[in-house]
Amino acid sequence: MKRSGVITKTFMGLLGSVLIGGAAVAQVCPTADTMKTGMVLINSSIPARLFVRLDNNGQITELHLNERYVVVRDQIHVHERGLFLSYERGSHINRTYVPDIPFSEFFPLEVGKTWTASVDVFENEDLVRRDVPYKFSVGEPGRLQVGSCAYDVLDVTLETVGTEGEDIVTKYAYSPELGTILRGEGQHLWTSEDGVMQFDELRIVRNKLVQ
Repeated sequence: MKRSGVITKTFMGLLGSVLIGGAAVAQVCPTADTMKTGMVLINSSIPARLFVRLDNNGQITELHLNERYVVVRDQIHVHERGLFLSYERGSHINRTYVPDIPFSEFFPLEVGKTWTASVDVFENEDLVRRDVPYKFSVGEPGRLQVGSCAYDVLDVTLETVGTEGEDIVTKYAYSPELGTILRGEGQHLWTSEDGVMQFDELRIVRNKLVQ
């Protein structure tokens, strides 16, 4: 629950890195090593760009960018191990997701593995949802092509419920190498079109972030 100041600091570092993105990115396939400085996932048809970076704690931070690699909205997402949403910062709202079992205990992901968790949701330190059920399952491995880059991925399905009690099912293509999601199907995903989040190009970010 003390993440807000850390996220603000991280956000400024990300912003400083992305603003010079025109010179900072090159069309080289991202790897586990380059994820320390980050990559930009591009969907040319929307158009949309998503900046993601892996930090030392195994968390992925996301920012939504425009075509000039400038942040288009004051919002940031943090995913534990690149898969489990743990923090959101939007306009006047800091939302934190606290599971009863640390998600890191479910790694490494393996085909056929399933697990459940109960999640409390806080907004600006106030508990707004309690014991939200989460169920995850890992399906068959596959190979996903994104532009000129290809990665081994695992199909991961998340089942939960929304604020009105409606069922929400989201399917992800998760890259163990990059530690993040490369494709998703679900109505609530960022940079999605017709319920599908996908990209046609990946670009690495070469310069280190300001800490």
